[in-house]
Amino acid sequence: MGIVLSLLAESLPPKSTFSVDGGIPDLEGKALLAHNAKVYLAARNPDKAKMAIEDLRAQTGKDAIFLKLDLADLGSVKDAVEEFRA
Repeated sequence: MGIVLSLLAESLPPKSTFSVDGGIPDLEGKALLAHNAKVYLAARNPDKAKMAIEDLRAQTGKDAIFLKLDLADLGSVKDAVEEFRA
């Protein structure tokens, strides 16, 4: 019986606490911009990215660069790579 419960517990892991809505990218961008680094903000939603860039600009006085990227679309990935390399 213990083996069955152990297998059941391992096959049904707890719900993930990871969230993509946290502010960690903004914090990293802020730290990099504070050291005069070139910061690219890659996102598929231009409106949300522009809001994040404006927020970074308000906090640091420096601009990040928007890079349109949708990881579900290979064409978008190729375009982003070409824009990044240019």
